[in-house]
Amino acid sequence: MRLACLFLPHLPVQVEIADNPTLAEQPLVIGGKPWDPGVVLDCCLRAAEAGVLPNMPLAQAETLCPNATFLPARDETYREVHDLLITAAKQTCPLVETDQLGILYAEITGLERLLGPETNLAQRLLDQSQALTNLVLQTGIGANKLTALQAARAARSGGWCVVPAGDERAFLAPLLLPALELGRETLRRLQLLGIHTMGQFARLPRPSIIQQFGADIGFLHDLAAGIDPRPLQPDASPLILEQRRVFEEPLQSQEPIQHHLQQMAKEMGHNLSRRGYQAQGIRLTLQEPNGTSHKQGMTVKPPSFQEDKLARLAQELLSRLVDAVEVPSVTTITLATFPLRPSYLGAGQLALWNSPLEEKRLRLSEVLRRLRQRFGELAVVTG
Repeated sequence: MRLACLFLPHLPVQVEIADNPTLAEQPLVIGGKPWDPGVVLDCCLRAAEAGVLPNMPLAQAETLCPNATFLPARDETYREVHDLLITAAKQTCPLVETDQLGILYAEITGLERLLGPETNLAQRLLDQSQALTNLVLQTGIGANKLTALQAARAARSGGWCVVPAGDERAFLAPLLLPALELGRETLRRLQLLGIHTMGQFARLPRPSIIQQFGADIGFLHDLAAGIDPRPLQPDASPLILEQRRVFEEPLQSQEPIQHHLQQMAKEMGHNLSRRGYQAQGIRLTLQEPNGTSHKQGMTVKPPSFQEDKLARLAQELLSRLVDAVEVPSVTTITLATFPLRPSYLGAGQLALWNSPLEEKRLRLSEVLRRLRQRFGELAVVTG
């Protein structure tokens, strides 16, 4: 299998600077004003060098980078740009999967017969994407998702990087461990042992690290060794699902808002269940007649599509908004769930038997990995 990764770094920052070039002259933080209760969605390199990170409270970001310009997030605009990225990729590759905002994978196996070497294909994907988005991208090509993603990150701005088949482990070896998203405590313990790179981590005995850190780390150890069984999922979860209600006559009190929100949350849960997704986060937005918007969000732990749970969380978000700001009247209620992931329930695993042999093998490997991750390394033993 050969995959291409299209990577549009700092998509929100690039969009805002493209619309207002003067923003490039100063540090930029996107997510809201410093006094807002939200968190950082994205930031420019200068703000990052000052210590600002995604998901950091906006007030903390201002403390670290007081001279930064803070802008509210324009989520719909960013998703529109991401959709253009998908359109560009599908001009060449029929199978495309969204990973997250500004990152997607495309199946390119066999396309060299039509389009020539992979270097030509990488340049073609770049040209098509930049023509539609007018933003700067990077492209990586490799044998699996992790290698393709890291190749894209390693490429120069506006360029590409191709990892030849069989060179995955050697390519990944010098990369630092944070690229694996190990978790803060696991990363700290490994660094205390003098383990700082993927290559060092991959050389550790697998049974020993599972015994020390738990079954979840077995999959990450495989990734560090260049083994990534995750198949391309062109039907992967969308970035976000939304329910929206607009009222000609503004709602003037909390009770009718609660009533509509309860119905919207149940509709959202039904929609998630029907499509086989689970929500990992939920956000409520209330808009006043003058256009002012008030947002509040939280994590869904554990991820869920249950209607009652989503309804309870939505009501909690409403209470937080009412406590934080006085909303005299509301013309629009928007309830969003994100990021989404495939549900483990339902008939999803039947898709194992409706695919070509190689795809069946990859999908089966992914299911076995999830089972081991969820129930322990010895939950499934293969001979």
